[in-house]
Amino acid sequence: MKRILFLFALLFPFVALGISVRIAFNEWIIDYIYAKKDFPEDIYGLPEEYRKGLAKLGLRAVLSDEAFEEFKKAELPDGTKAFNAREIEHMHDVKVFLKRFFPAVYVATFLWLLGFLILRSAHYLILSGFLGILILSILGVLVFTNYERAFEIFHIITFDPYSWRFFYTDTLIRIYPMKFWYEATKVVAIMSFILSATVLLLGLIWKRI
Repeated sequence: MKRILFLFALLFPFVALGISVRIAFNEWIIDYIYAKKDFPEDIYGLPEEYRKGLAKLGLRAVLSDEAFEEFKKAELPDGTKAFNAREIEHMHDVKVFLKRFFPAVYVATFLWLLGFLILRSAHYLILSGFLGILILSILGVLVFTNYERAFEIFHIITFDPYSWRFFYTDTLIRIYPMKFWYEATKVVAIMSFILSATVLLLGLIWKRI
């Protein structure tokens, strides 16, 4: 029984991370990050609202076939194409990745909840929350110690090693600078920690009742 409890609970760090990523994949994250005082302006003078609009379109594009078609046809204020073939190809790769990642998160969440229904144990929640805090804290330290390197390693592992490298003049870099991904990762890390701490706290409260 202890082995089963541990195996099911071990799913929780991925569940907490995956749910947090899914919550962050909404337009509010763009509004939040773009509103930060230290968020850099576009060095080529793209108006902020237009830039933000393209960023939101890019987010929708990796979640929807219809939005992806709109993304491919997007234009800059001067009427030129906003995204070149390499940028479109990378966004397609991201779209394919998310089509695998999010269902995996849903399956893991279902299995974790199934484990809870089977075991009905405060220890299950405590162990799940503890593992979430422990594993995600270790991952957070590794990521934020050298964020740019961690970002590069993630992309090398996940995508073609050269498909995601762009020029500073490319629109994807202009609407999603490194500062954007750093702040988005912080939001996901905080939400993951809160989810883990909440589950741990619920387990401790249940144990005391």
